[in-house]
Amino acid sequence: MKAKVIKPFKDKYTKVRYNEGELLTVTKERFEEMNSTALGILVEEVKQEHKPKKQPASKKKKSKSG
Repeated sequence: MKAKVIKPFKDKYTKVRYNEGELLTVTKERFEEMNSTALGILVEEVKQEHKPKKQPASKKKKSKSG
C-alpha cells in the first residue's frame, strides 16, 4: 500500500529519515506499526485510483466496393 508522511520520522529498521510529504510503499502491518508509536500518527494512506484499462480499438473491416 502507498502511504504519505504527515510527520517527519526516522525508520527504526532502515534508519532512513522521512520528511513530510514523501510517499512510501509499505505493508498494512508496517503502516499500522508506524502509526502506533508514542510519536502519534506518522503516515496516512494514499488511496490509489484504479484506472480502467484501455480497450483496444476495434478494427473496422474495409468493404470492397465493386
